[in-house]
Amino acid sequence: MNKILIRMVSHALGDTIASLPYIEKFGQVNPDSELYVSINNNFINLFESVYPTLKFIKKDCDIVFDKILPLEYNFNTSVQYGYAKQLGFIDGPYLRPKVTIPNMERPIKSKYITIGTHSTSQLKYWNSPSGRKSQLESPNWNELCGMLRKKGYTPVVLEQHETFGVVPYWNGMPSKANKKFGQSLLETMNYIQHSEFYIGLSSGISWVAHAMGKPVVMISNFTEDWNEFDLSLSDYIRITNKEVCHGCWNLINKDYTFNTDDWYWCPKHKNTDREFECHKVITPERVMNELKKHPIFNQKLQTC
Repeated sequence: MNKILIRMVSHALGDTIASLPYIEKFGQVNPDSELYVSINNNFINLFESVYPTLKFIKKDCDIVFDKILPLEYNFNTSVQYGYAKQLGFIDGPYLRPKVTIPNMERPIKSKYITIGTHSTSQLKYWNSPSGRKSQLESPNWNELCGMLRKKGYTPVVLEQHETFGVVPYWNGMPSKANKKFGQSLLETMNYIQHSEFYIGLSSGISWVAHAMGKPVVMISNFTEDWNEFDLSLSDYIRITNKEVCHGCWNLINKDYTFNTDDWYWCPKHKNTDREFECHKVITPERVMNELKKHPIFNQKLQTC
């Protein structure tokens, strides 16, 4: 029996979650091969029980493989399809990913909504329309949290750090939310599991919430609509604004080169008044209006 190793080049959590359904399918269509998977070792415990046919290996593995397939991130197609195509699946359907859901007690008695505000580049943040570079009060998030409180929900922000960024851009957490930071990934997942839904950016934790089966509201205008989840899903809303510059992420390696060392990367409008306009034009009112128009989310807002 051939031993095949599929190696994730990206160590990012979201990329890993997106890729695994098609890695599992690859094993199903290659039953005469023994399939091994190399991912970020910190995440293995999230997937072993829900992908039992895959053999996750540690970095110090001494197995000799007959074939090694590295999977690279593709900026120019959807996250999942980029990996599916490298495994030989052309025009395959969207496959909902899975994660092991923690069996822990409900952390908050009242109804609440979980939120993620931080990211790995300023481009991805829900930047303030005022253009202020220091956003310790997270004005957009703060206003949205106030609206959610008026609906009877407790907004709970889940992050690793209370503040994050690179000076002069410095991002905080909204004061109108319950702030939870520094907790483990499993603790974060437990908060998400018992919440009504999750609101976040295009991030690994949004992928976690989605894989857990939790309704997700994603604020993302730097990626195209097709980049993350299947738009036809009933428990998913994308908040965008196509009237301004948007979607540059999906033109990397075609029109632009992404500089991972440049926290302020904005390929068209850096150091101009239009810097990061893709998210500045998305208002808290727009987010709430989209929630009210969507059956699942509107029902939750009405039943609190």
